[in-house]
Amino acid sequence: MTGFDSTITVVGLANAEFFASALFYDSFRQAFPVPRDNCGLPIPTPPENWRQYVAFHRKHDGCIEAVAFCNWIRYGDVYIGGGVCVKRNFYRQLPKEHWDECRARGGIAQILLEAIHRELHDCVALFGYCGDKKARILDTRVGYEATRHKYLIVKWMAEVSDARKRELEDKIATIGPF
Repeated sequence: MTGFDSTITVVGLANAEFFASALFYDSFRQAFPVPRDNCGLPIPTPPENWRQYVAFHRKHDGCIEAVAFCNWIRYGDVYIGGGVCVKRNFYRQLPKEHWDECRARGGIAQILLEAIHRELHDCVALFGYCGDKKARILDTRVGYEATRHKYLIVKWMAEVSDARKRELEDKIATIGPF
């Protein structure tokens, strides 16, 4: 049996709707966030500013399925992200050896976020909006920290002054949930 890492591929797409819409709906009971202008946020959201990531898993029978998703929108010199979701029965279908490897790496959501962080390095910060306790534990493990604003979290990707950090946090907080 091959190792777990060889069965997982994280792909960044301009629009992941084809691959991840069912996964997103199953997790949130909401329509998929199709990249578009005027998506409902009070900031510009042109499609070219969107980055959507999907973790694909190649099962033992060779079939490939989308097992995790996350959405990001570039806004100035930061990205705002959300919609992290994992296929509900993903872990149950893994062979024990693969489950052990996945768990040792923090789970598929952590693997997805770590891959995203390696790619989205062209910014000052990555912001999230998180009110879920389990998600907050994961976010902390991958380097996010709380801000002065309830639910707003940040992972700093560049060295910036404390004053600039507060300025960016306040600016992003005005967006509301994203």
